[in-house]
Amino acid sequence: MKFLLDFLFRVLQLFTEPYFLVFLAVVIIALLKRKNKCKNLRTGIFISAVVMIILIGNGFLGKLISGYLQKSYISSSGMKNTPAQNPIIVVLGGGVVDIDNTEKLHTMSYSRIVTAYQLYHEYRENNQSCKILISGKGRGHTSEAELFRENFKKMGVPDSDMIKEDQSMNTYQNAKYSSQIVNQMGPSSVYLVTSGFHMKRSVALFQTFGLKPIPKASDFIDTEITIFPNSYNAAFTFVMLKEVVGIWQVKLYNSLGINNIL
Repeated sequence: MKFLLDFLFRVLQLFTEPYFLVFLAVVIIALLKRKNKCKNLRTGIFISAVVMIILIGNGFLGKLISGYLQKSYISSSGMKNTPAQNPIIVVLGGGVVDIDNTEKLHTMSYSRIVTAYQLYHEYRENNQSCKILISGKGRGHTSEAELFRENFKKMGVPDSDMIKEDQSMNTYQNAKYSSQIVNQMGPSSVYLVTSGFHMKRSVALFQTFGLKPIPKASDFIDTEITIFPNSYNAAFTFVMLKEVVGIWQVKLYNSLGINNIL
């Protein structure tokens, strides 16, 4: 059942891709025109495609989704005033790019590194122990976790305060494998560091595996309302629409009890 649902949600994600919607509309209109039928339907599909392109490209739809995904995390708190119990900062990988056979972290990864380090530094300045759990394997030869570790080390974080989780290939596995490590460490105050648009789904998945993380959004994305559609708005709207579909998937799987199978 889970395999079938995974497939259906992958198909659904295609419908969040503006170019796929345009391609689909063109194909349907061409087929209907070839049969010389349903002129009104062809017109309706064409108008719908144009309206969708405008809403996605002029930033209106993206602006609405941006607020839904991120507004809860704008004022995320730092460390608590009272000493936390065994604080652990879980930072999720943000991707790796390969340029000329040299692997580097994706640009959004650095905001996550900075946010995680700032929180870690607050605890260390108050003479409290703190661990950073770096989660992410990625698809390169060097894991995201290792590339994060190298950057944290340059910032002065000792290896003894870092834990690498370098098996996960997606957010579901981030939550699954990180929760296993955290649970082995005993009762802990867990902070979750990732991008704002990615936080709602990440928190939901970590809660699925029994953790109640304190969200610390590292960066935010938004669209700009413009008269003419542009690729900037389309790209970020697509990214956020995929997150919305992902949140629906998490909620459905949780309701069916198939999301927290270890």
